[in-house]
Amino acid sequence: MSVLIRLQQSMANLSKAEHRIGEVILSNPEAIVTITTAELAKRAEVSDPMVSRLCKTLGCQSFPAFKVQLAKSLASKESFITEAVSPGDSAGSYIEKRISANQAALEYIRSHLETEAIEQAVEALKQARQIDIFGVGGSAAVAQDAQHKLFRLGVPTIAYQDHLMQRMAAAAAGEQTVILMFSITGRTKSMIEVAKIAKKSGATLITITSPGSPLAKLADITITSGDELEDTTVYVPMTTRIVILTIIDIIATGLALAQGQEGGERLQKIKHSLDDTRF
Repeated sequence: MSVLIRLQQSMANLSKAEHRIGEVILSNPEAIVTITTAELAKRAEVSDPMVSRLCKTLGCQSFPAFKVQLAKSLASKESFITEAVSPGDSAGSYIEKRISANQAALEYIRSHLETEAIEQAVEALKQARQIDIFGVGGSAAVAQDAQHKLFRLGVPTIAYQDHLMQRMAAAAAGEQTVILMFSITGRTKSMIEVAKIAKKSGATLITITSPGSPLAKLADITITSGDELEDTTVYVPMTTRIVILTIIDIIATGLALAQGQEGGERLQKIKHSLDDTRF
């Protein structure tokens, strides 16, 4: 397991000072390789010994030793694909490994997904007069998927990928608007800025993100993104994306059931609208 994954998984259990150091490291791991203990301590607004303490917590004897492990993680070419496979894997091997990784992730989320959070999200979406969905980078694709699932349930639904459009939509939102935000880590600055604007507008904010993240702290309802399953500061999101898409399906299913017969009839009408488009 890479040192970055160990850090991510430890964040919830760190002291406030160690947590600040962790946030600085995770926000830009490439830059950490070239800085000194004093520089990192200054950025995190902690003492130098606190940096050493965090490194020892992560299994490194010192900050220089931590940087060596960090550099190895960032330098390995395979790290930017996925942790689930190894160089030289055959097609049969990486097919099996990827399927197994996704199956394990879904089993993990089965036991970590909070029923109460799902119920709260479904109820908020049921009461909404408009749903705005925000995602950037890798999360933009899942935002589009969420729009595809939710718009057919009778509530005007728009997905925004552009940061400026997100800011304007958040500012225009009202108390009857639900804003659904996707951010795997919950540390993307632009998303946090938009979330703050949304809160000032009085909108209900639902986030699918890391529960202990800055974005989660702004949300009315937070559902885990499963970010602890892979280190997306290094790897291309794969397993985490599958988890989020599953959560979208769960929410859409819950909303359709909550709407009762009316929701079923609406879905049937939309399906029948496609009948003449097929041979």
